[in-house]
Amino acid sequence: MGLCCHSTWDNCAADFQPCWKMRRAPFLHESRLNVVIYRPKWGKTKWTAVEEQAIIDSCLNNSFRSIFLYVVEKTSVLPKWLPENHVYFNSDNYVLDEAVGAIKARVQERGGEYKPLTPLKKAEMNRSEEEYRRAKSYMSSIDGMAQIFSKVQELFEEICTQCDAVNQAGHDNIEYRVHIKEREIEQICTLAGPRVGMVVVWHQLMSNSLDRAFLGIREFNENMIIPPGRMRLNNPDVIRETKYDADISRALDYGWKLQRGDKGFISSKELASQCVIQFLDLMDRDASGKVRRTTRF
Repeated sequence: MGLCCHSTWDNCAADFQPCWKMRRAPFLHESRLNVVIYRPKWGKTKWTAVEEQAIIDSCLNNSFRSIFLYVVEKTSVLPKWLPENHVYFNSDNYVLDEAVGAIKARVQERGGEYKPLTPLKKAEMNRSEEEYRRAKSYMSSIDGMAQIFSKVQELFEEICTQCDAVNQAGHDNIEYRVHIKEREIEQICTLAGPRVGMVVVWHQLMSNSLDRAFLGIREFNENMIIPPGRMRLNNPDVIRETKYDADISRALDYGWKLQRGDKGFISSKELASQCVIQFLDLMDRDASGKVRRTTRF
C-alpha cells in the first residue's frame, strides 16, 4: 500500500480513487514523500500497479528522494526499479516508531513541516472522535437508514451513468436494469454483457433494522438479463461475490466498507467505478476463455 506524506502529518492519507488520473495525482504531484508499506504482491494488482507507476514517475522526477520503503514481510525481492544503493527500512530491524521517526526526517528534508500535538489539537481530536461515534450509532436510526437508501440510489445511478459513458464511447456494450423500491428486501442493479452478468444488490431483511444487511456484488457466468420471449437454458453460476457493509467516513459521509479486508471507507461514486471496471474485467476474461461454464443436460 502506498501512502502520501504531505506538508503536515495530519494530511497523510491513502488514495483509493478509481479514476486513474485522480489516483495518480496524490503520489505524483501532491506529496512530498511516498511511503510504501511493502509486501511482495504490491504492484501486482490492478490498483497497486497504478500507485507503483505514479511513484516510479515521481522518483524519476525527484532522483528517488520522494520514496520511503518500509518492508513488512520477509522477502529478498524488492522492486526492480529501485537503485541498488537505495536505503530502505524493514519491520524485522526497525520497529514502527523508528520508521515513523525516519519518515518525519525525510519529509522535513523535503521541505515539510512537523507540527507537534498540542492540548488544543488533542481536544479537537477528542471532539471529532465523539462526533464520529455518535454518527456511527445514528446509522441504525430511521433517518440514518434513509441516508443509506439514498446512497444505494446514488450508487445505482452512477453505475448506469458510467455504463452509458462506456457504451457511447463504442468500446463495449453493457446492458443494465435497475429495480429499486423503498422497503423491499432487495434493491437490484443488473449489468449484462453477451455471455456474463453482474448483480449489485442491497439486501435489507427488515426495513427498520440493519441487522444482516449488506451490499453484495456478484459475478455470473451467464447474461443475467433475459430478453422477452426467451428462456434460460442453464442456471447461472456465481463466479465471485464481494460484500460491503454500510459505513460512515470520518467526514461523516455515508458510504461503504468491505466486510472482509483492510480497505477503508469508499463512497458510492468510487464504488460505482469499481463495479463497472470489475464488470469490464469480467467481460475481458470471458472473451479470453477464462470464464468456466458447466454443461448441463
